[in-house]
Amino acid sequence: MNSDYPAASGEIESRRQLNRQKRSAGAGSIVVLIMVWLILVAGAYYGAKTYFDRTVLKIQETNSMNVQVLSERLDGLALEIRELKVLLNVADQAIAASGSLQQDLNARITLLDEQLKNLEQSLKILQEAP
Repeated sequence: MNSDYPAASGEIESRRQLNRQKRSAGAGSIVVLIMVWLILVAGAYYGAKTYFDRTVLKIQETNSMNVQVLSERLDGLALEIRELKVLLNVADQAIAASGSLQQDLNARITLLDEQLKNLEQSLKILQEAP
């Protein structure tokens, strides 16, 4: 039995080494899987970040163009409003002038009407005279 004991002891030792190798191989494969997973996560993060950065950049460019177009339209509208104000002022002056012109014409008509009445009276007097 003593002779079997060292053999059994060697066999136990070899099994322990085999179990250690299996554990270290299993641990090594877990480490490799974790590394691959981390690389995949980092790659996915980088890809997503790049995609979002490009999308945001495109949106900013589009917004910049839209702002420029709106700014040009706003400038055009401001110019048209200024022109309309000038035209309204001209029209207002014309209306005011026509109002005063109307008053002048009314005064002139009244004066001419009075002169006509005076002339009619003078004509009557002349017709009555022998």
